[in-house]
Amino acid sequence: MSMSHVMRVPAVVAIALLAVACVQIPDDPVEHEAFIETNDPLEPANRTVFDFNLAILDHALSPVALAYRDHVPGPLRDGVGNVLDNLQMPVTILNSGLQGDFDNMAEATASFFINSTAGIGGLFDIPANSGREPRREDFGQTLAVWGFKEGSYLVLPFAGPSTARDAVGLGVDTLTDPLTWLLTPAWSYMRTGADVIDSTARELHRIEEARLGAIDFYATTRTLYRQARARAIANGVADPFGLDEYFEE
Repeated sequence: MSMSHVMRVPAVVAIALLAVACVQIPDDPVEHEAFIETNDPLEPANRTVFDFNLAILDHALSPVALAYRDHVPGPLRDGVGNVLDNLQMPVTILNSGLQGDFDNMAEATASFFINSTAGIGGLFDIPANSGREPRREDFGQTLAVWGFKEGSYLVLPFAGPSTARDAVGLGVDTLTDPLTWLLTPAWSYMRTGADVIDSTARELHRIEEARLGAIDFYATTRTLYRQARARAIANGVADPFGLDEYFEE
């Protein structure tokens, strides 16, 4: 494992812990209510990082993602996306087990081995074609299932919207991902770059629609991120770990 990998994880965790340490709850009742509602005590710094990320998106990622979408055939793009999804599957397997979701763990394990073999390294997503695609899970979701609160909202450089809990989860996922240890730095950066370009190409139209329809794109992104994470954590169904009570708090 390279030093760049080792240093990246503590940096992410340190950002999350610093965010928690810097939280100052206002005494004024109106400001206190707004604070609780947004849970974004680092908003000025977050907005600065958010603008930085948007500049990277507009001037670097979007042109590359558009060229990728326009010039690479759809079936090949689908294959690349399938490979990247398959590479994430060990993280899903581990976190499904940690959450006690053994059905999803079994489906993710079967999907990983089927796609890695018969699917030619994940190029073809065979289980998805039969309607049995496992849910993606990560350690941020695991921490939520275990009862940890999300902490303050964060915007991470390059990584985008997060929370203190999800930033810690990202660090743990990086450490527990076998490819973190197996890939050389060059291959690791290539994987990350391919993942960013592929996901940007898939979601660019939704991002642009949200920007056009938002009075405050930062606030809209914050809301959409929290809604997406809430759905991912609850799996869209009544949860055996009591998440309904968790979200009411």
